[in-house]
Amino acid sequence: MISERAQSSFDHIFKKAVLANISSSADDNCEIESVDDLEEISEDEFVVLTISSTFFRLLVLFHFNGNDDATKNYFLKNSNLEAGDNNTFLDAFQEVCNICCGVMNRELHKSYLFLGMSTPYILLRQSVPFVSALNPGHVKHYRITINHSLELHATLCVCDYDIVDFAVDTSADEDSTGELELF
Repeated sequence: MISERAQSSFDHIFKKAVLANISSSADDNCEIESVDDLEEISEDEFVVLTISSTFFRLLVLFHFNGNDDATKNYFLKNSNLEAGDNNTFLDAFQEVCNICCGVMNRELHKSYLFLGMSTPYILLRQSVPFVSALNPGHVKHYRITINHSLELHATLCVCDYDIVDFAVDTSADEDSTGELELF
């Protein structure tokens, strides 16, 4: 069983991680919205990462079109690499997804001590229906829009092995605006 506040916490952690890390520039505009119409998610491939504990397994799927030049150019624009090499794009995109999930892993570690995170791997769209075989207790789909033009989708899937009930503190997110942080 996954409580309502745990579902809300997974949603918050995901959005916070993506908003802070998927953009390749601080000047980029990134928006995340929930998606109810699954027909909208039409990308050909997806990157899968998992975060696992003894209580749950969290799967994060970042859907993308590997043959879309706009997507390739966006995720390669801060590198010295050319978009023509598909493997270079896949490496760069997987790294961005990995960073997002790493942030989620650190946030979840505040509530769950023993967590493991997979390396990213790529599957074809035809594999998506098999996620339901994992019998998830919570599934949520998102549209990620960067600079009002580049659209990606993501799916958050939580499989529960025990009672999953936690809450993240969102007050720090709201109060930290304008503060200088020294390291």
